[in-house]
Amino acid sequence: MAVELPKLQLVKLTLHKSGVLVMAFNRPENMNSMLPESYAEWKQVMEFVHASDEIRVLVVTGKGPAYSAGQDLKSSYVPATKDGNEIVRLRKNVTCELTRLIITSPVPIIGAVNGPAIGYACTTLALFDLVVSVDTAIFRTPFAELAFCPEGCSSITFPRILGPIVANDMLLFSKTMTAKEMHQRGFVARLTKPDELMHVTMKLANELAGRSQTAIQNSRLLIRNRDLVDKLVQVNEIEMDELYRRMISDDARQAVARVFARIQAKRNGTKPKI
Repeated sequence: MAVELPKLQLVKLTLHKSGVLVMAFNRPENMNSMLPESYAEWKQVMEFVHASDEIRVLVVTGKGPAYSAGQDLKSSYVPATKDGNEIVRLRKNVTCELTRLIITSPVPIIGAVNGPAIGYACTTLALFDLVVSVDTAIFRTPFAELAFCPEGCSSITFPRILGPIVANDMLLFSKTMTAKEMHQRGFVARLTKPDELMHVTMKLANELAGRSQTAIQNSRLLIRNRDLVDKLVQVNEIEMDELYRRMISDDARQAVARVFARIQAKRNGTKPKI
């Protein structure tokens, strides 16, 4: 019986016979930046993965030149009103639940980073089981510029993987890291040339899908033990509550406006007005 995949607009799904599900961010004309609906669709994918017995591995990648440029700043604007704050709260809840579903994924997740990975698209990679990246990719978390705070559990995963000093450099100073640097730090497992990325990733995914699923599940339970999973779930909730407070604050609204104006000016070849 054929598996019916969720019908989505902003991410593209491809299910292989081996049980490998490939999810690709599908806004290449916008560097796969994430609309509020993008988070909701990714959440649908994770709900599908949790509910399906057919999926053995999830591969996450992007269409076009970018993995994902992170949150779409233009679409994220809401008025500084009670109703606007409620919209932000509801969006926060979606992202919080998405992150929880990633943390508790019943199958291995492999990130196939085909280009820039920014913001939430970068932080969630640290929750995956494996990250394969093209050697030209960059990784960046511009939270401080936006007057935001770490999310995607990066306040715990980044120091754990990268070390506290490099984690601070990324999370507090928005340092851009190259794929080679992230590979040296153990964040990226495999580096490839751009034209080899999906071949290498699918070979790994199919290899994993073809092995004893009981052994894979038991191994993941040992590696991602209950204490760690519970801690990540707890940190996710704390981060998202703080992020909500940050996003409705005046300084964050002003910071987002400045960054958006700078981006627009760069595209137009003009100087930002704010």
